[in-house]
Amino acid sequence: MEESAAPSRRTGYLRSLGSGVMTRVLWVEDDSEARLVGASERWARAMDQLRQLAAGHERAPLLITGEPGTGKELCARLLHAASPRAGGPFVAVSAARLPAERLGEELFGVEAGADGRPAARPGLLELAEGGTLFLDEIGALPLELQERLAGVLDGEPFCRIGGAGALVADVRFIAATSVDLSARVLDRSFHGALHQRVSALGLSLPPLRERDGDVRRLVEHFLERLGGAACGGISPRALALLEAYPWPGNVRELRSVIERALLLSHGAPLDLEHLPPEIGALPTPGAPARPGSVRPSPPARGSASLGEAVRRHILAVYAAQGGNVTRTASALGITRVSLRRHLRQYLAADARGKEPLSG
Repeated sequence: MEESAAPSRRTGYLRSLGSGVMTRVLWVEDDSEARLVGASERWARAMDQLRQLAAGHERAPLLITGEPGTGKELCARLLHAASPRAGGPFVAVSAARLPAERLGEELFGVEAGADGRPAARPGLLELAEGGTLFLDEIGALPLELQERLAGVLDGEPFCRIGGAGALVADVRFIAATSVDLSARVLDRSFHGALHQRVSALGLSLPPLRERDGDVRRLVEHFLERLGGAACGGISPRALALLEAYPWPGNVRELRSVIERALLLSHGAPLDLEHLPPEIGALPTPGAPARPGSVRPSPPARGSASLGEAVRRHILAVYAAQGGNVTRTASALGITRVSLRRHLRQYLAADARGKEPLSG
């Protein structure tokens, strides 16, 4: 699944709250041309599940699970577009991309006079009125906000920060996570009541490395959409490398790689020299390894072996980038938050303190 099927048209708008007060800018995307690309068995099952969820459950909360870059937000947008709430707003926010102290203000809003504010600032629960609120990486919410949000999903009234008025949210709530929330409930870092509310309905998206044949389909799709008539295609050996790569950043990373390669190719067929170093340095499947090249993890069928291939690749790119988190995350096409989580899981306890995880 692609993050946005074509170069998306983004439209900024300001929403009036009366008395000439305007909210902050929100962004919406034109998804009229959004397409779901993929024909693998795992992907087909996920899309069947999505169609079933789109057929009903107009008000029930829903949880989308999957690794970063698998297309969770696009699925949420499609569920919104297929629902009776399609005429209302679709408002998206990532809990992992905002400081914890700002999340309460963003969700619930701030009343005029609170903390010296001259005007009220509505929260996303109000701005999504009559539509859908998509909260990505819900596991990053502080516990106190989790408890408050669980009450809102139960229909309890809420108020803006610093306010006294009771508001009732009329929104379809869709959450997403790339972590195991059940495990977080067990270690008491995620609120059990909120988990029960959001996980009653669920959609699970498979990682790209488990979608047989879909890398080729997605490459062809991105070349057509991003390269247009000037695109010279892709060489068989470059395509073979892309299909052998484990894609820890999933479809988002693949799109980024294709965009970069198109810029470098200047209309010529994409080849090894147009791929990022961590991919272009891999030996072409079926060919002898080049001296000094980085070898990919051996092909394996079990999920544990696939996980080991991802682990080896992330650590190899991390080492190649000199232990710099920002450059490594950029090279992998994933967020720094996601990369740090991987590193904390992978690095040995005696080395963990030496790695610049905040860099």
